[in-house]
Amino acid sequence: MCGLAGDPPYIWFRNGQNVGQGVKYSAYIQSGDSFSCAVEGYELRSPLVYAPKTPSVTVSPSGEIEEGSRVTLSCSSDANPAAEYTWFRVISAYSSREMNQGPQHIFESILSSDSGRYYCLVQSVLRTTSEFIDITVKYAPKTPSVTVSPSGEIEEGSSVTLSCSSDANPAAKYTWFKVTVAYPSREKNEGQQLVFRRILSSESGMYRCKAKNKWGKDSVTYSINVNYGPKHTSVYLSPSGEIEEGSSVTLSCSSDAKPVPEYTWFKDNQPLFWGPGQPHTFPSVRPEDRGTYRCHAENKYGQLSSNSLFMDVQYAPKTPSVAVSPSGEIEEGSSVTLSCSSDANPAANYTWFREHEDSVRESGQNYTVTDITSELGGNYYCQAHNAIGHHNSTFLIIKVTSSSSSSSSHTAMVAVSTIVALLATILLVFIWMRRKRASSKACGQGGRPDTVGEPLPVSVRENVSALTNNLAPAAQREPIEEQDEPHYASIHTSRSDNQEVPRCWVGSNVQSDQADAVFYSVVNIKRPNAVPGESDKTEAAETSELYSTVKKHPRY
Repeated sequence: MCGLAGDPPYIWFRNGQNVGQGVKYSAYIQSGDSFSCAVEGYELRSPLVYAPKTPSVTVSPSGEIEEGSRVTLSCSSDANPAAEYTWFRVISAYSSREMNQGPQHIFESILSSDSGRYYCLVQSVLRTTSEFIDITVKYAPKTPSVTVSPSGEIEEGSSVTLSCSSDANPAAKYTWFKVTVAYPSREKNEGQQLVFRRILSSESGMYRCKAKNKWGKDSVTYSINVNYGPKHTSVYLSPSGEIEEGSSVTLSCSSDAKPVPEYTWFKDNQPLFWGPGQPHTFPSVRPEDRGTYRCHAENKYGQLSSNSLFMDVQYAPKTPSVAVSPSGEIEEGSSVTLSCSSDANPAANYTWFREHEDSVRESGQNYTVTDITSELGGNYYCQAHNAIGHHNSTFLIIKVTSSSSSSSSHTAMVAVSTIVALLATILLVFIWMRRKRASSKACGQGGRPDTVGEPLPVSVRENVSALTNNLAPAAQREPIEEQDEPHYASIHTSRSDNQEVPRCWVGSNVQSDQADAVFYSVVNIKRPNAVPGESDKTEAAETSELYSTVKKHPRY
């Protein structure tokens, strides 16, 4: 609006062009339009009034903006009257957020989150906005993160992918490292992903992802646990080496597996109910614990048996057992073998001793004596010994029967049998003579004689061998049909054709074919027990019968 006192006619100029008269002028104003008015007839014009021109915005410093630096946004526009400025940040296509008022907006320490689109609003005679200015804050990678696919437990042999990501501007480059204890981390792969086509149990461990750009770097570690069935299952013994009875021994089983397996123990292929854990300790190992052991490891991913381990328990000899061959009484001159055996580990060595003698009789499991004598009889024992200890046997009694005693006994039996035979002969003669006297007396009285009354030639046949056999020791007797058969001594009488018949025989009832008269004599003989040890079978003394037969022949 333009005016002076008295309201003279006014002329309006727009951008230097006369656009009308009047106190007021209405028009659609555009940025950059300028206006003035003058009194008609006068050269003098009013000051120009103009709308703000299109504002210009600048950022300082120019170029790349690094996070943490100081950044200034400036807005300016030519306007009369002077314009007012307001800064806005674009939130979306349809909304903005006012930041502050003033021709400048300053970031004292710009953040990566301050990246975005900004503009300023200029307001004077006219409201107008500046062009958009994009702020891009450059920054080093933020702490990376790792994801694994597939998620959950990782089983050996499966395909596994590790992915690494990080907030960075510009975008980061990624490098994978395997973290080891013995060596520095070794580069495994470049790229945002680390792929295992068929992952191995040996690839379990820590992996580092490093994100890097020109503004900096950062890294993160990630642990991979690969699950797998038992491998390299083995059993071992502690302490190792030789094991003695009574010592403490521990059997342990180890297996490379994840998760930790459960163990089953076997002895000589038979399961042992020791529980699923290990190791197993024998506080005082015994000989019966000796055997072949193995363990079996198992988890949800597999199972595997160990090698077999033989546990050899060594012990001193147990009480030895002894034997003699042949058994019983040993006859002098025969061969005798003594044997000794004992349970021992390692196998025992044997030494033979005789009671009351300090010297060693023989070394070895068997002790043989050929042509033994009675002086070698007595008590013998063996000693079984090994590196662990020794043990003595009980006494082994050897009885030796002298061969001279047996011979003397046999000679005595023969002598006794001879004496018995002689006595039997004398007795027969005595009986014959007695009967002869009795017969003579009867003849003188006219009686009939019962026996031969005259001296007759007598032949005696003795069964000496049978008698001797009956009195000999049982071992020396000849086999006969009946041991209790009577033994006979026979006396035969005969006369010649010209021998006269005694008178007392005249008229006697004697026939030429009359059978021989038989006279019997009985001899009782008591003999000692001939065979030692048979007293339970034979009486202490028994009676032998000896019959003598006297045959007389009639005169022809």
